[in-house]
Amino acid sequence: MPMNDLSIRVSTKFVDATDSDDYWRAATRPFYVTERTSRDVPLQGAMTGSTVGTSLIGETTFNSQDYFRNRRLIAESELEDQYIVQAWIGGEMIGNADGTDFSVQPSDVSFLDLGKPLRARALTDPDRAGRTITLLAPRTLVEAASHGRSLHGTVLRGASAMVLTQCLQSVSLALPHLDKTAAAQYEDVIAALLKASLSTDPGALQPEFSPRTDPNLRARALTHIVEHLGESWLSPVTICATLSVSRAQLYRAFQHDGGIAQVIRRKRLERAYRELTAPEPENLSIEDVSHRWGFTSKTQFVRAFDSFYGITPSRARAEGRRTIGDPSIDRLHRHLTTLGP
Repeated sequence: MPMNDLSIRVSTKFVDATDSDDYWRAATRPFYVTERTSRDVPLQGAMTGSTVGTSLIGETTFNSQDYFRNRRLIAESELEDQYIVQAWIGGEMIGNADGTDFSVQPSDVSFLDLGKPLRARALTDPDRAGRTITLLAPRTLVEAASHGRSLHGTVLRGASAMVLTQCLQSVSLALPHLDKTAAAQYEDVIAALLKASLSTDPGALQPEFSPRTDPNLRARALTHIVEHLGESWLSPVTICATLSVSRAQLYRAFQHDGGIAQVIRRKRLERAYRELTAPEPENLSIEDVSHRWGFTSKTQFVRAFDSFYGITPSRARAEGRRTIGDPSIDRLHRHLTTLGP
């Protein structure tokens, strides 16, 4: 028996064919809204995996299917600080990563930021499943390897992709035979692999993603934002004063996010959305929620919420939470293991 008896095993083969669509949507829902590419072909797929420190790694197989990740799912899933890195062994994918078109072929490695919108289609032969080695890793780990640049929609190709694929596959195969403590040590190995691969062949990276000038400034600013997110005075001006940096330095650190003001607004709206759609919400009015997360008026909050999510706060509360969302890798792991045999 493997030493890691909590390994993920999810497969549409575990359920009746008539239930495969609902089962696979539930399995993939923390990451994507998954739909058929053809009305006549049901969704099929399987996942295996193990935890490695703060990451998950394993193998995914699938037939042709469509993936969507919008702002509501980003807020519900609470995985906005994670990346999906996939080494493609079989199958292809085309899509748009928040405005960037991308195309993935076998032997490529794709990078998708779960904090940003996505539309994609996985394509496979009718008689042969697609297959990837899939890594779910924290943003800090992935973007440390890229020196702070955004990698959403980036596709790594060539020799560096081949080496990364082979190494990730070896780690994935070894982890189920290790206990959790030993497995956690391999996260440093993965971080080193990503750093080596992304620096060996920088030409494989899409050119529009230029390095941020100061990743440490970005990390300090994000920490300050999280600590004071509910304060109405939080703004680019106050952050500059607190961190003793210029407005230009702060803008450069967040230029790929649309500026730091957009980051503050997005994080406030995500917190508000989660509070409104919690399984057991507090008995707070819409106005109370808006003030809790730094909005100066209910009108301002409702307008921003509707513009961002395409739904009013009242309607979001009435519909309730529709997915299992949790920022903890351990709890995500438990969610996936409940779908096993």
